[in-house]
Amino acid sequence: MANSSNEVSGLEEILNFVPTGEPVVSVYLLVDRSRITKRDYQTKLNSMIASSKEKLEADTNIDKSQRKEVFEIFEKVKAFVNDKFRTDSTRTLAIFSSGDGLWEEFRIPIIMRSKIIIDPKPYTQNIRSLINNSKKYGVLLIDREKAQIYSVYLGEINECLAAFISDVPSKVNFKSQAVLSERKLYGRLEEKLHHFFKLVNDRTMELFKGKKFDYLILAGRKEIIPNFLNYLHSYLQSIYIGNIDAEPDSNISLISNKAQKVIDEFEAKTKNDLIDRLIDEYNPNGLGVLGIDATIKSLLIEKIRILIYDRQFTHEGYICGSCRYLTIEYKDKCPYCGGKPVFYNDIVDEIVEDALNQGCEIVDIEGNEKLIRAGSIGAVLRYKL
Repeated sequence: MANSSNEVSGLEEILNFVPTGEPVVSVYLLVDRSRITKRDYQTKLNSMIASSKEKLEADTNIDKSQRKEVFEIFEKVKAFVNDKFRTDSTRTLAIFSSGDGLWEEFRIPIIMRSKIIIDPKPYTQNIRSLINNSKKYGVLLIDREKAQIYSVYLGEINECLAAFISDVPSKVNFKSQAVLSERKLYGRLEEKLHHFFKLVNDRTMELFKGKKFDYLILAGRKEIIPNFLNYLHSYLQSIYIGNIDAEPDSNISLISNKAQKVIDEFEAKTKNDLIDRLIDEYNPNGLGVLGIDATIKSLLIEKIRILIYDRQFTHEGYICGSCRYLTIEYKDKCPYCGGKPVFYNDIVDEIVEDALNQGCEIVDIEGNEKLIRAGSIGAVLRYKL
């Protein structure tokens, strides 16, 4: 989610922020390369900053020194976006900054509406919803002597949950002149290995019960993993999603890259399976909807539990400037409040934004033909229509 190694600590700082009396600038900028060019999002940022400056100039509740600090933050944000930021796979860039030194940027993997909010605290409602939907992955690295458990969260290894050292040698060499004694030694070492594997399993189970991870990846030599799997608790086996070739003392970036490949494959399969259920089971039985019109109607009455959409999908629509009523049909006035609907070239990011505000789970995917044929967007509902 972020582009720095201190991602989680920075995220915790933002989520647990204690107001200092200084205004905090929260910037959300849609930068998805499949939907918008660099020039477009730079223009959008400039427009939002200009609008925010006008409001600040008219705001009598903010003093001149604070206004000056906010204006300086705006310039710092523009310089970062124009000169340092590289989009890569980022869909939305979030920046939080204040005059007393706060500066955190995060790369958000879903599309969100561009906006600037100035408050005593960072604006994090949508990030909290995203975090609540994000899964934690435990990576258990094990050999005959050592074991370590890492947590992979929001795309990065960020915490060592536990580490173990055994007194079991990595291998035993038999000597022809002392075969019997060596065999006895081997038996004792295998018994110690049995206790070591059992200890690692028990501790891993404790971490799972403590909600330290949702899914488990095993890492070790090819001959180690099948042996250790026999010790793995049935609950852990049910959340085991794959293994990688790595050891407890392997380079952390190597572990992260290999684990991420397993995670990406698992999440892609999970999303595709969910789409199959939406189309084949949920929708026919009234627990799902397909297509943008049906999705918006369900969103407006807060019935959506999981919003599902194709990342490349865009659609024109209208949004009421007063109450945020959404529709794809032109209307002279909002049927809810009588306000004037405003035309948008694309309202998909607005749909995602409103779904996040309602605490919905967000599932984005690319290239699923069944979903594309069904309208490229749909939802699993909280209850039947």
